[in-house]
Amino acid sequence: MKNKHFLVFVFSILAFNVNAIIDNKKVSEAQETVTIDATFDGYDEEDGYAFLVKGEDDGEDEDIMYFYEVTDEVLSAVNLKSDEIIGERFQITYMIETFEEEDEYGYKETYEKYIIIKIKII
Repeated sequence: MKNKHFLVFVFSILAFNVNAIIDNKKVSEAQETVTIDATFDGYDEEDGYAFLVKGEDDGEDEDIMYFYEVTDEVLSAVNLKSDEIIGERFQITYMIETFEEEDEYGYKETYEKYIIIKIKII
């Protein structure tokens, strides 16, 4: 009888811990897909895949946009780790995943993750 109570107690603790972990790392349903034209600027292990995009004011200024994740389909279509394609123009479709994390003090931070899902040389 003691073993039954002990097992119920252990399973209760496990269920509570799993629910706490799930609550701390909630992924919101907010996903957006964007398509842009950009110039490949290179790959770096720390920074990821860098692309030059026109600034928001549509002037001559360019901003650097970094992508840390790409789909397998994109990697099989274009070798983004090659220096030979630096300067090439691409049409990039990427997904923005917005997620929220809560730290141990109850503070919530919202993050965005950019994932290249389609790429085409233009």
